[in-house]
Amino acid sequence: HAGHGLDYHNVGAIAAIGEISELNIGHAIVARAALAGLDRAVRDMRALLRR
Repeated sequence: HAGHGLDYHNVGAIAAIGEISELNIGHAIVARAALAGLDRAVRDMRALLRR
């Protein structure tokens, strides 16, 4: 489990750690959604997690 301090710049490296099965990234998504919209914020984060 990881989450404190995750954002669009560092989530990919943390998600690549095999021992981590859960990420809490709500704050980063909500903060980005305020400017880009929730749909785009979620799509962008999902794209980073798929890499």
